Amino acid sequence: MKILILAETCNPVWASLPGFSYSLADSIAHNVDVVLVTHIRNKADISKINTHNFKEIIYIDNEYIASPLYKFSLLLKRIGIGGFMTSMALKYPSNIAFEYETYKMLKKRFNNKEFDFIHRISPVSPTVSSPIAKWTNIPFIYGPINGALAWPKQYKEQIKKERELLVHIRNFYKFLPYYKSSFTHATKILAAFKHVEKDIPATEHHKIIRFNELGVDTELYKPNPKKSTTQTQCKFLFVGRLVPYKSAHVVISAFIESQELRNKHLLNIVGDGPERETLQKLIDDNQLSHCIKILGWKTQIEVAQYMSDSDVFVFPTIREVGGNVILESMSAGLPSIVPNYGGPSELIDENTGIKIPLADKQAFLRSYIKGMELLATNTELRKKLSNNARKIALKEHSWPMKGKQVKEIYQLAKTAVK
Repeated sequence: MKILILAETCNPVWASLPGFSYSLADSIAHNVDVVLVTHIRNKADISKINTHNFKEIIYIDNEYIASPLYKFSLLLKRIGIGGFMTSMALKYPSNIAFEYETYKMLKKRFNNKEFDFIHRISPVSPTVSSPIAKWTNIPFIYGPINGALAWPKQYKEQIKKERELLVHIRNFYKFLPYYKSSFTHATKILAAFKHVEKDIPATEHHKIIRFNELGVDTELYKPNPKKSTTQTQCKFLFVGRLVPYKSAHVVISAFIESQELRNKHLLNIVGDGPERETLQKLIDDNQLSHCIKILGWKTQIEVAQYMSDSDVFVFPTIREVGGNVILESMSAGLPSIVPNYGGPSELIDENTGIKIPLADKQAFLRSYIKGMELLATNTELRKKLSNNARKIALKEHSWPMKGKQVKEIYQLAKTAVK
C-alpha cells in the first residue's frame, strides 16, 4: 500500500504532539510506503534525520497565514487572554490553507489514484477540520482525533486560571465549513479515547476505531535493573508543566497531610511553568524541602533517567485528554496514580496502577494520600505493578507496535472500501 500522510504538526525534536506525530508517521513508514506531507517549519529538523523510512517528504509553505496567526496567538498569551483552546481555534484557517496548498500541489497524483489512502494524523483536534477529505476521491482516514473532554464540575474555577475563554462556545466549530464532511467522507475514524466520541457525529460512529496518538520509545524509557526492590524509602515522581490543571499541588499537599510520606519518602517534581513559584512557596512554608524538590525543565534523556531511578509516578491532572507521560512512566516500570477521568483513566488499570475518583477537592486529596501511602509501604505490590507496566508498554504502546497497529487498520479499511 502507498499512503499519503498529512501531518502539519510533525517534528522529531519537538516535545509533545510534534514529536508524537513524527514518531507515529515514521513507525507507519516501517510497514507501508509513506509519502509525508508536513509544514515547511519542520524541514530543518527532519532533514537532519538520515534514518527515517519515508519514500518522499513534501513540505508545504502556508506562512502567509500561519505566521500572522501564530504571532497573534502569542500576543493573546502575553496580555493574558486565551489558552490551549484559543490556540487551536487559530489553527483552523491556517490548516485549511495547508490542505489547500497540498491539494494544488498533488492534484494530478490524486486524479491518477496514486495513493491507497490519505491519512491525516495531525492536528489531532477535531475542531480543526480536514477539507481534503471532500476535495479528493482517495479513501480518507481521519485521526487519531482527541478532544471534547469536559472540565470537571468540581473544578470550574480552573477554567479562569487556564484562561480558556472559548470553553463556553467550543461547540461553535461544528457549524464551520468542512466539519461534517471530514467525518462523512472518512472511511475510518480513529478516536483516541471514549470521550472523543462526543465530537463525532452519531451517524458516523460505526466508522470508529479506538486508537490514540500516544506512544513511547521503550529503549529510552526503561527500568533500572540495579534499582533495589526491597528499599523502604519510596521515590515519587511528577513530570509535567506546572500549570493549574496538572495539579502538582495535590501531591505536595499529600506530603503535608501525611506523616508517613513526609518522614520516610521523597517526591521529585520535574517541570516548569507559571505555578512554580507558588508550589515552591507551599513546600517552603511547610518545611518540606528535605523531601520535595522542584527540578525544573529537563530533556527527554534526563526525564527518562529520573523515571528509571524512581518508584511511583504521580499525575493528579484533572483534565488530561491524553497523557503520553504516563506511557513513558509505564515503560520505565513505574506504577502510576492517576485520576479516573479522561485519557489517564483508559491508560491505567488495576494491573498497572491506581485510579483515584475525581471527587471534590478534599475527597480527591484524601484518596490520593491513601494511594500514595499504599504504594509507599507495599513493596510487593509496587513490584507487581511495575512489571506489568513495562510488559504492557512493550506490547501495546511502543512506536514499532503502533506502526503495526496502523497497518492493520489500513488493511481493515481497504476491505471496507472494496
